[in-house]
Amino acid sequence: MLARLLLLVVFVAGCAAERRIALPNPPRHTTVGALLEAYPLAAGQNVRPEEIARGEQSSLSFVQIRDREAPHRHTRYDLTVLMVEGHGVLWLDGKPLPVRAGDVSFIPRGTPHFFVNQGDKPAATLVSFAPPFSGPDSEPVPPPP
Repeated sequence: MLARLLLLVVFVAGCAAERRIALPNPPRHTTVGALLEAYPLAAGQNVRPEEIARGEQSSLSFVQIRDREAPHRHTRYDLTVLMVEGHGVLWLDGKPLPVRAGDVSFIPRGTPHFFVNQGDKPAATLVSFAPPFSGPDSEPVPPPP
């Protein structure tokens, strides 16, 4: 299963470099710009997740973050995150990791994390959930010292 996830991430990363993302369900191909246009953040909206594809073993969501997430962890999902627009800091298990467009991060279930956008525009990511996303499971965690 991890091998499939890694292949998906490598494939999506290669497509993102060309500004084209291949999805397993219709629409078969789209661009990051088309996703940004199709799923705009509303005024005052901080985070917008939108599922764009689903398979038996994982699902793929387009997630935008205007400012920051609250520190949390997922109890049911492993996440693979590809930053496609923007830059910021991913706090992963209490450690700050600078991330920018093209970077891929793996977040095993149970790992405390949150993202802080450092750009002027919303950051945009593709997030693979394994198993497929079936509803929120975020548990709040204390912020790092």
